[in-house]
Amino acid sequence: MQQIFRQLTCVQFHTCISMCKSKSMVFVYVSPIFRNCRISLFQLRKLCSSLTMAQSQPQLFVKSLETDDHIYMSFMYKPDQLDTYRAFSLQRKKAETLHATLGRISANISKAVEKGMKRKKKTSGASNSISCCTELTIKLFANANGPLRNMTEIDENTLNIDAWKDGYILSIGDVVFNVQVNTPTVKTLKLPTNIMAGFPLYPRCEAEFSHFLDFKFFWFLQEKSSKSKTKPLFNDDSQSNVGISLSGKTKELLDMCYSLGILNESWRLIDCGWCTLPSNSAIGYNLALACIPINEERTGMPLVAESPNPVSAGPGLCPFEERHLSTIKMTTPGYFRVVSYNILADLYANSDFTREHLFPYCPAYALDIDYRKQLFLKEIMGYNADVICLQEVDKKVFEFDLLPCLKQCKFEGVFSSKSGQVAEGEALFFRKSKFRFVEQKDIFLSEQIELNPSHTSILEQIASDEQLKEKLLSRTTVLQVVILESTETPGQRLVVANTHLYFHPEAALIRRLQVQVALTHLESVMQKQKQQAGEVSIIFCGDFNSNPRSGACHLLLNGHISDDFQEYPPIEKEIKVGGIAFGHSFHLASACGIPRYTNYVQGFSETLDYIFMDKESLQVDQVIPHPSHEDVTLHTALPSVVFPSDHIAQVCDLSWKNQL
Repeated sequence: MQQIFRQLTCVQFHTCISMCKSKSMVFVYVSPIFRNCRISLFQLRKLCSSLTMAQSQPQLFVKSLETDDHIYMSFMYKPDQLDTYRAFSLQRKKAETLHATLGRISANISKAVEKGMKRKKKTSGASNSISCCTELTIKLFANANGPLRNMTEIDENTLNIDAWKDGYILSIGDVVFNVQVNTPTVKTLKLPTNIMAGFPLYPRCEAEFSHFLDFKFFWFLQEKSSKSKTKPLFNDDSQSNVGISLSGKTKELLDMCYSLGILNESWRLIDCGWCTLPSNSAIGYNLALACIPINEERTGMPLVAESPNPVSAGPGLCPFEERHLSTIKMTTPGYFRVVSYNILADLYANSDFTREHLFPYCPAYALDIDYRKQLFLKEIMGYNADVICLQEVDKKVFEFDLLPCLKQCKFEGVFSSKSGQVAEGEALFFRKSKFRFVEQKDIFLSEQIELNPSHTSILEQIASDEQLKEKLLSRTTVLQVVILESTETPGQRLVVANTHLYFHPEAALIRRLQVQVALTHLESVMQKQKQQAGEVSIIFCGDFNSNPRSGACHLLLNGHISDDFQEYPPIEKEIKVGGIAFGHSFHLASACGIPRYTNYVQGFSETLDYIFMDKESLQVDQVIPHPSHEDVTLHTALPSVVFPSDHIAQVCDLSWKNQL
């Protein structure tokens, strides 16, 4: 696992050095400089905002969207009367004149100088009067080569919507700014409330005009005491302590950092990259993250976030880490590993009802998504799977946690939300070195009953029971279907289905009908795929909310079911319908067999989760053992401080029987 996360977090220094040739990527110079430096968080923020000043020309960032009546401006500027740079941000109407906007910039600078001088007088105890800010000359020019006197000044009666163009020049006194419009922007940068040593740590990051995974990230640790002197940053031979030769630009940046007074005190660079893995030595310390928004051409305004709480110790060895001993190695050609896992949506775990009635034995902090996601991400990535099917996935967890983390591990993923207003659904990921995406064929099961003529008999038979009809057709269940093709054997395709059936204990008939609708759709998908590919196989994963003796499972495993099938355990008021042909043409088997249980909560345990496979074209090569019953019940039931969900992941290795 340590090696996996090291691959996630390390930015190769030779890449950074080669990038130094670009003026717009100055921030990458920070990495060798700060490996052993200590700075305060306040100074760290100043550093991140000031790094743009180290470029050949200061930058003024402008955000202008067609759907917004305002423009947003930000820049760093150091008035002559002050010792340090100040950050300035403005929001102005597009219909406002340039004259009014430049006047506001001047007024804001004057206010900053006045506040700074008052603070300086209070600190020094000087009795002399505060010197007034000299009136600044501020002008905007159209870009051109050569000195300002050769540039065309923009008429101050011009409206903001027309005045601020990419590459224009703003002069404030004798300081000249390069106007950058709609550069990569960090909208949100937050660290989780719970950070544990040995578990993946990454920010909640939202971006504009680029994807946040393209940004540069630098992790800092706050040392508890700064009594000892800062270690020398560099040896006499101009080598950094991590062995990187310094370029002239880097030395200029170092001089600037010293002049700003930011190379001291308590913050030390410990890692770089979007995701890091805090070590045990970080326990008890706060962390900070500096983000530089960047794309291939331009750099935006940096941002810093500090951890709300210090790094804490983890829960100790988690049972899934013992399971990882069976998945240390990646699968070899011809084999692929499958995971099916209901990760327990935050939508259902984080409520007073859940804490008080469903999982009262689980500490509240262990139900919090910031805690649980650290566990299930480490668990999922440690299986080294090739196909991952997840249920109860919050849309935001997919977008900000699962997808970016697994992308770093060379996965691609898709999310299929349930219908209606439900903010959770199914997620499917595949390893790009094993498979390529062909197409996606999702359906909502309730809609399909009404749209597909094949299900006319179902509508006819339930028409007389309004309560049953309403329950069946109001379900939000989605069937996620993704067709993949092997990269090792082109022409060999795999249809991957993933679902989460209706949960109610007395809804066995509804689940049976849902299975029938799903299988009918999958037969259609398979038929079309067989016309396009050499060989097509299928796996059907999910939380079926059905025990091995249920009608739904009987239908899946045996291909048909009679009208008088008796559910087990018996349902007191079981609804029966006749005249529906329950059946399919697949030959399916449960790849993980029939374990003792896959869902274990206080007062209930049952096998509900399966990986069904086409046994005519696929075979099982390994089933990853379940945690021991002693591990499952050590903290009463699931979830717990070492189990992030109330379900147990199903994991197995499969291979094609017939290699093309």
